[in-house]
Amino acid sequence: MAIADLHLHSTASDGLLTPAALVAQAKAVSLQVIALTDHDTTAGLEEALAAGEYYSLRVLPGIELSTDLDNEEIHILGYLLDYSNQELQALLAKIMGSRAERIKEMVSRLRDLGFDLTWQEVTAAAGGASSLGRPHVARVMVEKGYASTIKEVFARWIGSGCKAYVPRYKLHPAQAIEIIQQAGGLAFLAHPGLLSQESLIAQLAGLGLDGLEVYHPEHSWPQAKSFRKTAKALGLYVSGGSDFHGSADERLGRAAISLEAIPWIKD
Repeated sequence: MAIADLHLHSTASDGLLTPAALVAQAKAVSLQVIALTDHDTTAGLEEALAAGEYYSLRVLPGIELSTDLDNEEIHILGYLLDYSNQELQALLAKIMGSRAERIKEMVSRLRDLGFDLTWQEVTAAAGGASSLGRPHVARVMVEKGYASTIKEVFARWIGSGCKAYVPRYKLHPAQAIEIIQQAGGLAFLAHPGLLSQESLIAQLAGLGLDGLEVYHPEHSWPQAKSFRKTAKALGLYVSGGSDFHGSADERLGRAAISLEAIPWIKD
């Protein structure tokens, strides 16, 4: 059965593989279609698309936008968008600047807590990523022996409510949906199973959402079945993907979806 993994991250944001290496690995595990959905950036798409042509693997241009609704963090996936769209790139430039300032402040707070951590170390760990994020901070903390895992760093210091947590620039889901659609793309709600209230799905559908990420590693099979039913009831497309970042405990192609289930990608 032909399968697609529509939720992948590269070194353009907080993934560990370059866009080209990610495509090569996707080919090696026999995926037929993938989507590169880096956080708040399209910087890796040209490399990924070129690698897709080289390996004869279809790569969908995508993105994952971080948004906020009533203090709930909501991620919106964009697929098949024109990533050269000027309005989209203007918004991403604003978000990118905000991300950098946020991480600088986070590093400052961690230093105040007694950790020997510098901005230069975090940017070096990011390896030239255009979209800085908390995982880059967490990786340095783990490398320096302050924690054993990235999850521990989030739980103890940089997660919401922790002493070194810094709120991010708050993009409303409606803005994310609008800019994705304005760029000719389709907007999907990422990993709905991580939301505190399932009722938010209908609320987002009312804002013009196109689809729902039904299949995700954090979703149980009963959850996936429920989300598929919800998508049908709300007239939403479905998608699925591994949310792969390249860590040893992740598997590329996990929670992938059959091509028959995603007619919206077209030929």
